[in-house]
Formats: sequence, C-alpha cells, structure tokens
Amino acid sequence: MGISRETALQAASAANIVSNFVAHEQVRILSDLRGALFAPFITEKQESLQLDASRTGVVVLCPSAVLSTSETVFSMIKELIETTQSGSIVLVLCGGVGHSTQLMHDAIAHHPKYSSIANRVRMLPEARMLEAIAEQFWQLRVNGSTRASMETATRERLAVLVEDTSTNCALNAVNARKVLDANGYTTPCSIVVAQDPTMCRRTVAAFKQVYADKADETPILKSWPTFVPKVAPADSPSPENTGSLTSLLSYDFSDFKDNRKTDLWGMDRFMSLLIGEIPRMRDDENGYGPRGKGSIVHVDIPQRVEDAWELLHNLLGQSVR
Repeated sequence: MGISRETALQAASAANIVSNFVAHEQVRILSDLRGALFAPFITEKQESLQLDASRTGVVVLCPSAVLSTSETVFSMIKELIETTQSGSIVLVLCGGVGHSTQLMHDAIAHHPKYSSIANRVRMLPEARMLEAIAEQFWQLRVNGSTRASMETATRERLAVLVEDTSTNCALNAVNARKVLDANGYTTPCSIVVAQDPTMCRRTVAAFKQVYADKADETPILKSWPTFVPKVAPADSPSPENTGSLTSLLSYDFSDFKDNRKTDLWGMDRFMSLLIGEIPRMRDDENGYGPRGKGSIVHVDIPQRVEDAWELLHNLLGQSVR
C-alpha cells in the first residue's frame, strides 16, 4: 500500500513547524539587521556605557553547505555599510575542519561562480573557504592583526576576522569570543548570529552561554538564518528514493529567492537535520542544555514543536544525524 497524500501533508506540516522553530528568524531584511546591530547602542541597558570601538556590533557567520546563507550575509552587510551613516561592524567568519567540511567544498565545486576557487580552497577550514569567497567575489578584506582590525573598524566601519578552529556550534561561540577578545572587542553591544537555518536557534543559545559571565554587559543576541526552509507535498514523486515519504515532499519555493533554489539539502538530509536538532536543544541528560552537556542555555521548546517533532520522527522512522 502506497503512502497517502494525507500522510505527506502531515509530514510537511510537522516539518515546517520544526523548521520555523529551529531557524528562529529574527533578522530577515536590511532594516532588521540595522536594528539588531545598532539599536542596542541607544537602549536604556547600554546608555551608560562608552560607545568606543569595543562596543561595535558583531555579525558571526557560521559555515554552511547552503552557500546562499553566506551570500545573503555578505550582500546585506555591504549594503548596510553603504546606506548607514554611523556605526561599525565586525564580521567574524567561523569554522574549522569538521564533518560538514567536505559538503561545503562540494557545494563550492558545483557553484556556478565559486567553482573557480574550488581547487584553491580544497582541504582548507570552512572559515578559510568563506574568506576566499568574501575576498574574491564580495571584495571584503580580512584583517591581519589586532591593530589593523581596530583601525579598519574605525576608518572603514567594517572589520573582518577569521576563526578557523571550531568544529561544532558550541565551539563556534567559544572560539568566536576568543577571536573577538584577542582583537579588542571584549564587550560587543550586539551579536547577530548567521547560521544554517536548521541550527540557528541552538547556536544563539550557545553564544548566550558563552557570554553569560558578562552580567550587565551581555551582548544582545539575534538569530539570522537568512531564510526558513518550507516543504510541501510534491506534485510528482522524486525519482530518488521512490516509495519513501521524503520522495513525496518537495521544497516550497514561494518565498525563496532564485539563488536558494539550487543549493539546498536533499530532502532526506533536510529531514535528518530537523529530526536531530530538537533532541540537542532539550534540557535533559541527553541534550546540550544545563542539565546535559551544558553548552547552551536553557531553551523552552513549546509542546506544539515537540508534538510536530514526534509525528515527523514516527512518520519517517529515520535515524538522527
């Protein structure tokens, strides 16, 4: 007996609930980014603090094989600098060599523009791949020293730093702070975390944990997944994995820009990422919260999300990543 369309509808609805939750989209358009980075300078919480270079707004770009994420970040940061009269930004490119490094390189090798640098970035840490893309295709220059970083942020209003040793979300946060501290940005006013939408909420929770010791100087943190993936029942089954539930699902491109239509995960991979994410965010002995590994702050997971996750898990019968 085949899988019914009703089952596909249930799976799509559940996946979209989980996807929306884990992405935690707080920045979507340019005005959102401007507010997330610069509005904290004038909040009551920060008004007594001197607004020197160390209080610069920060964007941390974590690596993803979905390259449209980095494209959106580079494009919007350049536009923000060009259209805003004041305020400085530090962009931190994160990522070492980990389980997704080959996936990111493969995405570069198959990209219509970035494939030209594929051989040059082979075997490099993920942050160095981002650096190559930023410099060659977006004319964003990475700063080489602490003094250069501070001077550049003051003069050009944008400094770009690299953190190339982290291998997971928790270390993205830990090591990004080390790089910021080493370059004089010890009390950033705001941090916008740009991350793969399947793990953006958790990465923000990791940054909150890392900066928990800052008390009244805790940076205001915002989540920037750059888009929220949505799925729907497919008009026709995918030729791959015919007969499986994922073959009856496809991406809903109605809200997507064109550059996001060609570099998304395979449906099996996307579902595996969603199913694997909720257990990681749970605050229990098996999760990453205070009662588990302790690498993220407590995250409240609504019952609606837990119910959607359970339905999706049961329908797919899929092991987590």
